[in-house]
Amino acid sequence: MLQKRKNNRILRIGLPAIVIVCIGLIYAYVSSRMQLSMPEFAAVDGVVDARDIDFTKGVYHMVNNWDYYAGSLLGPEDFKNESTLPPKSGKNEWDYNVGTYRVKILAKPNQYLSIASYSIDYSTRVFINGQEELNYGNVSANPAEAEHRNRYMIYPIYTGDNGEVEIIYQYSNFMHNEGGFIQATTISTPRNIDNYVRGIAMFSLFTSCGLLFLAFYFLVCAAHQRNYGYGVLAMCCVLIAFRNQFFAYEMFLPSTINFILQYRLTILVVSLIPTIAYYLPAAFFPKVFLKRDILIFTGAYAVLTTLHFTLDTHDLVLLCHICYYFCIGIAVLMLVRFVMWFKKHGRPSYDEMWTIAAELILIYSMYREGMSTSSNSLVAHYGVTPYGMLVCILILSVLINRKLQSQMISLEEEKNRNEVLQRVNDMNRDFLQTVAHELKTPLAVISGYAQLIDMQIQKGKMSEQTSERLTTIRSEADRLGEMVSNLMAYTYGRRKDAELGPVDTTELTRSAAAVTKPVCEKRGNKLVLTGGGCMVHGNFELLLQVLINLIVNASRHTEQGTITLAVIDRADVAEFTVSDTGDGIPQESVEHIFERGYTTDGGNGLGLSICKENVVLHGGEMELVNTGIGGTTFRFTIPKEKEQ
Repeated sequence: MLQKRKNNRILRIGLPAIVIVCIGLIYAYVSSRMQLSMPEFAAVDGVVDARDIDFTKGVYHMVNNWDYYAGSLLGPEDFKNESTLPPKSGKNEWDYNVGTYRVKILAKPNQYLSIASYSIDYSTRVFINGQEELNYGNVSANPAEAEHRNRYMIYPIYTGDNGEVEIIYQYSNFMHNEGGFIQATTISTPRNIDNYVRGIAMFSLFTSCGLLFLAFYFLVCAAHQRNYGYGVLAMCCVLIAFRNQFFAYEMFLPSTINFILQYRLTILVVSLIPTIAYYLPAAFFPKVFLKRDILIFTGAYAVLTTLHFTLDTHDLVLLCHICYYFCIGIAVLMLVRFVMWFKKHGRPSYDEMWTIAAELILIYSMYREGMSTSSNSLVAHYGVTPYGMLVCILILSVLINRKLQSQMISLEEEKNRNEVLQRVNDMNRDFLQTVAHELKTPLAVISGYAQLIDMQIQKGKMSEQTSERLTTIRSEADRLGEMVSNLMAYTYGRRKDAELGPVDTTELTRSAAAVTKPVCEKRGNKLVLTGGGCMVHGNFELLLQVLINLIVNASRHTEQGTITLAVIDRADVAEFTVSDTGDGIPQESVEHIFERGYTTDGGNGLGLSICKENVVLHGGEMELVNTGIGGTTFRFTIPKEKEQ
């Protein structure tokens, strides 16, 4: 049993650990496909010198310090006469609704390369060597004509015979207070760029789809178990899944979606992510936080969410900042609640410490994302929170598994306790049935002899047997009183174990015959005693119960027949047999006759089971020798008394 419990404990701890390790390895592999670190090169005075770079060896990051012309939409024709160009601007592109970026790349001649990047927020036109290559939305200096669109773009370039490539970006933005800036730009051979984008897609699909499937699972659990915590986990998974813009807008949502709606959804997701840091602790520590606080927090964020779809798009970033500031205040309140709770209830448990650690990991990942969004375009589009969310979910899933297993163990223990109580009730019922059965025999003897004496009195004929019968009535009454005394002693927990000692089989069989003779005579049966006497090691009362039960049962199934009680002196045991000439036991019941509660004649089914239990208590054996039309024979053995 101890080994089984040990094995179950190893399985409970080992299997979740193995699963987590496997998931971690798969996630590490998928993450490795999304190349985050890569060699960099930058433009100097608007020119990138890449003639010494072998692009076949990998993907490179082209730092985006291009020539920038704020407030002007310049095309290839404008750059043919540099004397007419407006002056270059500094790095305050956030202040302008329109602008132009330009860079010239010097590379090895006759190369086919590809560039991958997000388009400029919020509409972009791309020119390659004087030809328009891409146009996301409609770039225009007129707000009424500008159409905003933001997509992930990949376009080819050919270095030609001279190895020079001119790239011009135009943008227009009239839906936000900030201007536009070039996103992280990667450049390499078409094959390398294709593998790079495939890695991004694989990472996005694996992470976000996995989180969505988890969200569906948690929603089912929340609906089935009506558990608030599962609903919070589902909300967290959905938010983090759509935080990855590559998955949300390149894979999940249709490309025809209205960009203003897309922009509002993006800001809303970013604004709601901090709510995770509040709802998760509230779900896993429901006793720490007041329902009033949760309702106030939920109501405030419901208002802020509504404002995301009603305010002008220029105000959404400010609204996002308000959401974050509001969460900071809530975080302080949470900290106060935690300190007060654990100060009152003592040190947190093992599972509580792991739960707090998991949520701190998630909060730290959100902090890193918030600090890096404006300076790191990769973080701005893909986020860091999914990493922390996955780690948090893995830890919480193990803790939930531990909790569920603890509940299952508790239920199993409760089930076992109920089974024990049921067995105790069954034992008490069997005990009462046994007592009732044992009380019936002496009462039947007393009643039988009393009727015979009454008949003799009515006829006025008293025989020599009357005195003997009165003695038997008195003996049975004494035995009945002793049984009641034993029952009372047993009930109050003072019953002693049955004492075994020398028992004379001759006296035992005569007593059994005296008790059962009137029962047999009622059905016209003759009781015959045979065999010699010897001394056995046993308890007189228990052995007498066995003989009385066997003879009474034999008489019940025999009419106008003979019942024989025989004792045979063997080497180490005395062999008792009780035979009758009755109708026998049905063949289909033979294998069940010693089972407690089994009966074929409407009785309580306890007589033979009690007999066998008493025989086994004496160290003997009991069996059915034969049964059929000619009658039935039972045999049992009792060890003989050893000489001292």
